[in-house]
Amino acid sequence: MPRSKFSRQVQGAPAAVRAAPRQLDRPLALAPAALAIQHEILEDKIYERLRALLVGRQILPGQRIPVDQLARTIGVSRTPVLNALKRLAQEGIVVFHPRRGVYAQHFTKRQMAALFEVREVLEGLAARLAAPRIIRDEVARLRKLFRGLDLAPTPAAVRRYIERDRHFHWRLVEIADNDQLARAMTSVNMMFFAWQDGLVRPPGETFGEHMAILEALQRHDPDASEAAMRLHIRRSLERLEKEAEEEESQRA
Repeated sequence: MPRSKFSRQVQGAPAAVRAAPRQLDRPLALAPAALAIQHEILEDKIYERLRALLVGRQILPGQRIPVDQLARTIGVSRTPVLNALKRLAQEGIVVFHPRRGVYAQHFTKRQMAALFEVREVLEGLAARLAAPRIIRDEVARLRKLFRGLDLAPTPAAVRRYIERDRHFHWRLVEIADNDQLARAMTSVNMMFFAWQDGLVRPPGETFGEHMAILEALQRHDPDASEAAMRLHIRRSLERLEKEAEEEESQRA
C-alpha cells in the first residue's frame, strides 16, 4: 500500500519527532498552580460580589459581615470568602477585629476629608489629561447628563444626581487614558462610595461647578480644567472638614 505524504514525512523525521505520538500516553506533569485556577477565579467572583454589596451600601458602614452566612448563601466554604474579605481589608473598606469578626469600615468625616485631599489631586490630574483629548461631542454628552435635572434636595432627585455625578467624574478618568490614574481612582472611589449616603453638598451648589469644568474642557485648556476640578473637589473637602470639627466637638 502506498504511503501517504504524512507517513513519508514522519518516516524521514528524527527519532524524537517520530516518537511524539507515543508521548501522548504519558501522565501530565502539572504544577500545583495550574490546578488552582478555578479556585482563584472563584475567589475573584466572591471578591467582586462582596465589593458590590459594600459599594452599593447593601452592607452598611459599621455593620458586621456574617462570614458563615455569606459562605452558605454563595455555596462555598469559609476560606474563599475570608480571602476575598482580606483583599477588601487591604483596600480599606472592611476591617478585621480579633475575636469580634469582620466589619464594613465606618469612615469618619475626618477620614473622608483626608480622602478628598487625595481625590482633589487625582481628579485634577484627570481633568488636565482629559482636556487635550476630549472631543466636542463628548463635552455635549456630559452637559446633557445634567440638563433638565431636578436640583431640589429631595431623596429621588439626589439619587439621580449622584448617578450622573459619578458617571461624569469617571468618564473624565476614562478620557484621561492613564491606567495608573484609573487604578488609583478606583481605590479612592471604593472607599467614597461605601461611605457616601447622599451628597456632600446639594446639587444647587455643584451644578455650576460641573458646567465650569466642561467650559474649560471644551476650550482644551489643561490648566483651567485642572483648576476648575480642584476647586470643585476642594469646596466639598472644606465642607467635610467643617463637619468633622463639629463631629469631633460633639464627641469631646
